Amino acid sequence: MATARLACPHAARNVRIRPLSLALAIATAALAVVTGPAMGSSATPQLSISQVQARISALNDQAEKITESYDAAHERLTGLKRRQSVAAHELATNERTLTQVQSRISATANATYRTGGLGEYVLGAATDPQSFLDQAALLDALSRAQSEQFATAAAAGQAVRAARVSYNAQAVAVRETLSNISAQKSQIETLLAQAHNLLDSLRAADRARLAAAAAASAAHQVALRSSYNGPASGQAAAAVQFAYAQLGKPYVYGAAGPDSYDCSGLTMAAWARAGVYLPHNAAMQQSATRAVSAADAQPGDLVFFGSPAYHVGIYIGGGNMIAAPHTGDVVKIEAVYAGVSGYGRP
Repeated sequence: MATARLACPHAARNVRIRPLSLALAIATAALAVVTGPAMGSSATPQLSISQVQARISALNDQAEKITESYDAAHERLTGLKRRQSVAAHELATNERTLTQVQSRISATANATYRTGGLGEYVLGAATDPQSFLDQAALLDALSRAQSEQFATAAAAGQAVRAARVSYNAQAVAVRETLSNISAQKSQIETLLAQAHNLLDSLRAADRARLAAAAAASAAHQVALRSSYNGPASGQAAAAVQFAYAQLGKPYVYGAAGPDSYDCSGLTMAAWARAGVYLPHNAAMQQSATRAVSAADAQPGDLVFFGSPAYHVGIYIGGGNMIAAPHTGDVVKIEAVYAGVSGYGRP
């Protein structure tokens, strides 16, 4: 059997899994936290299809949340790196300013030292009262300029210190986020191995039947890519048409196209085609969109599951949506099932 890939399972867990989609549901274990020791091919007693089905149903919620948490961490990382870049630029600019001011102060001090004292030299050169007053005014101006240089240097030094604190804070945040992403990825890979053990617990004939059903389902979705002729217009039409064009492409956690998607990656990419930015996370997308009622939902609106949302699809009308469900499955048209927490309009 092919290596299972990670995915974002359905949000509703009280829905009976149809036999045709069971192979797809089994692969969901890739992201799930197994609620007991993983069963291998040598396990006794042998797991039945119904037992596997029950375990997968219980694992889906946790799997979805892990994937969306992983996506959210990547979203945060993008923003943190952008702010880190800005902080680095500010730090470099302030350090250049401080260096320039310090150089001017040093040059002034050197000139004063070489002349034996600017005040004595200037005033000693006066030959009449007016010249004396003029020279005194010049000396006062030079003194003020020097004071301003010191004040500027002090301000530049403070700016450098503040910029360095800001940059260091961003650097720490980036490192922590990278560490979280690494930990989540490690957890995902561990869960993939557990999923393989669960798959291996099925009889070879059952695995072959489920694999065939999954392949047939994927082929059917590919055949539907050009089938949309609904009422959507404008940006919503662009988003829906894009989603249709992705039917049959595999679910991969963290993916946002062009060859594979997870749930929020698909909706993000669909609305990006329409010129609208959405973050790569279901809960963030729900916060970024205008809530609409189920009765007012239109093709192109987003359908959210869970609170905070951990699964999302794109509504296409008639009670159906296009979504990237979970590992082992593909982008597909499916009915909007129980557990909807809201609809959002980008």
